[in-house]
Amino acid sequence: MHDLAISKYVAGREKDREFTRELARHGMTGRKMLLKRLAATRLDPAVSKLVKGRIERDFPRARKR
Repeated sequence: MHDLAISKYVAGREKDREFTRELARHGMTGRKMLLKRLAATRLDPAVSKLVKGRIERDFPRARKR
């Protein structure tokens, strides 16, 4: 599932972004594993940075109080 999610993050169409958000929301993908798969995927550095940002948006970290 994580490999599919990475391909959707790279494609970046609105329907892909909705799909990846739902995967994250339902716990079907994990931030740590997605970042690991992203690191193993050969992409232009600019695209990799963009994808990392999309992953981070789907998995917001809890704010410290």
